[in-house]
Amino acid sequence: MKRKLTIIKLGGSLLTDKSVPYTAKTDTISSVGKELKECLESGLIEDLIIIHGVGSFGHIPVLKHKLHLGLQNEEQLIAMSRTQHEINQFRLKLTEIFIENGLPVNLLHASSFCVSKKMKISENFTNSVKGYMSIGMIPLIGGDMLYDSKMGFSVGSGDQFMVLFAKKFSADNLIFVSDVDGVFTSDPKNNPNAQILSSIKIKDLGELIKKTVSSPLNDVSGAMKGKLRAIYSLKSEINNGKNVCLLSMNTYGKLKSLLSAVQPSPSHTRFVK
Repeated sequence: MKRKLTIIKLGGSLLTDKSVPYTAKTDTISSVGKELKECLESGLIEDLIIIHGVGSFGHIPVLKHKLHLGLQNEEQLIAMSRTQHEINQFRLKLTEIFIENGLPVNLLHASSFCVSKKMKISENFTNSVKGYMSIGMIPLIGGDMLYDSKMGFSVGSGDQFMVLFAKKFSADNLIFVSDVDGVFTSDPKNNPNAQILSSIKIKDLGELIKKTVSSPLNDVSGAMKGKLRAIYSLKSEINNGKNVCLLSMNTYGKLKSLLSAVQPSPSHTRFVK
């Protein structure tokens, strides 16, 4: 019997303080690791891939050195090296905390198996990802700077990798985790009266994306709009019954509640046919 695959994208806003350069939310990361471990032990998750954003470890230096615009001058090369070095410090911290919580993660770099063309993944070799899952490990893959055949290099966002693996491996559960519970009628950080949308029909998502504000200046991955665009590209998967949700893991237990489906919850947004 085929084991069910869950792919979780942990957003940079959940894992880091995007307003403060190079600041990880270690308590939140530890809570996430503990909950993922319990979901695996209880059978709520069978096979797992974790995609992570890089938050303040990546967006700030990428924008500072204009790396998101591609290779423009030789001075950017050392800036690229420094940026990757800083991001790798975060990856190691993330890995350390997950291992402490009993998760057998294997840190993989998307830049080693993906190539872009004008900021879109054009080539990939993911046999190693599938192979590590087959022996019981959890591939851990984050936002990365990819070699780009037209631009020299370009940003490869975690949302892009989420879509890639969802389609490549026909995942059953696709869960986007942010620092907010889901999609709201307006920005809940600015409007305390904003109401969460418990479900959104995929046919209505295109219009919603048009109304969603663009990403803030310190985010090169698109923030909420980027997530919604990624989800919209999973239209066929949603129409075929795949479980696609957006929620927060700031509070312990929300993922377990979602996966166990004990009762309908207003604390996440589900995307439906």
